[in-house]
Amino acid sequence: MQRRTTVGFLILVLVLALIAAACSGDDDGEGTTTTAAEETVTSLGAASDDTGDASTDDTAPADTTTTSVVGGGDEVDGVAVPTFSIVSRDEGEDGDVVVVLLDTESYDTLTDIDLQNVVSEVVDDFPPVYEAHVVDSEDVTALVVADPADVDADGERLLDLHYLVRLEEGFRIVFVGPFEDSGTAILGS
Repeated sequence: MQRRTTVGFLILVLVLALIAAACSGDDDGEGTTTTAAEETVTSLGAASDDTGDASTDDTAPADTTTTSVVGGGDEVDGVAVPTFSIVSRDEGEDGDVVVVLLDTESYDTLTDIDLQNVVSEVVDDFPPVYEAHVVDSEDVTALVVADPADVDADGERLLDLHYLVRLEEGFRIVFVGPFEDSGTAILGS
């Protein structure tokens, strides 16, 4: 009876090891973006370092995790996704709130399709993400999650220039700032 229990235990361990090995396969993480035939594409040149003399408070709330997770650089449909880093992550009940900083050295121009690809990669590669804020200047990383009442006129000017897109409720992409004319999109559509 003892031998039968040991064999059963070994089989269970082997099955669990096989399941773990199958689940840890190497995903290539590539996504796709489908666009309508006559969709307007908004583009923006690489951001300049001219951010004005505005001073911002870069201190993060106590429950924020500052990270140095880097993503992007992959190709989606033959187009390189801009390199980015997740500079802060707050845990939420429905998913995390992340602030994504684009590396302006990784692209010459930026389109709304590029931004959709960045958001898609953040959601796919760094779950759970419920809300994401994509910016192209470190000066606005704290402003995008600040209480709007605490943002002064200089902060609003910086946001208008460097806050590009946000993800709401885990699926709705809302273009802001220089891409505001692009409206909204649904993740994965």
